[in-house]
Amino acid sequence: MIAMSSGAGAFPHRWLWAYGAAKAGIDMFVKSAADELGADGIRVNSVQPGIVDDELMSFITAGGPLLDDYHAGMPLGRVGTVTDIAEAVRFLAGSESSWITGINLPIDGGHHLRHGADYSLLFSA
Repeated sequence: MIAMSSGAGAFPHRWLWAYGAAKAGIDMFVKSAADELGADGIRVNSVQPGIVDDELMSFITAGGPLLDDYHAGMPLGRVGTVTDIAEAVRFLAGSESSWITGINLPIDGGHHLRHGADYSLLFSA
């Protein structure tokens, strides 16, 4: 099993608390389910994508203060791609990860090392 989570569930993103709380719940579900299902050979993990240049996030990735804040919070300094996330999911689903369970894997250009984005910037003049 591979769940889709977010870094917002692991570290605060200003004005994104409800989303973060929901994603934190997914991450704890993954850990608990991995513990309970491991004896049956079932692996349970999640990926925590950072900001990805896709249709859902296009209002941010098009540019502006919030995107600048994201870039400042990412050591690799770029938004992710759908392929970045898909490759991580493929790895967790494959045999190369047969001894990995109960992890919440950040795929975020290092964003988890710094600070969450400040969504109040969406409403700045």
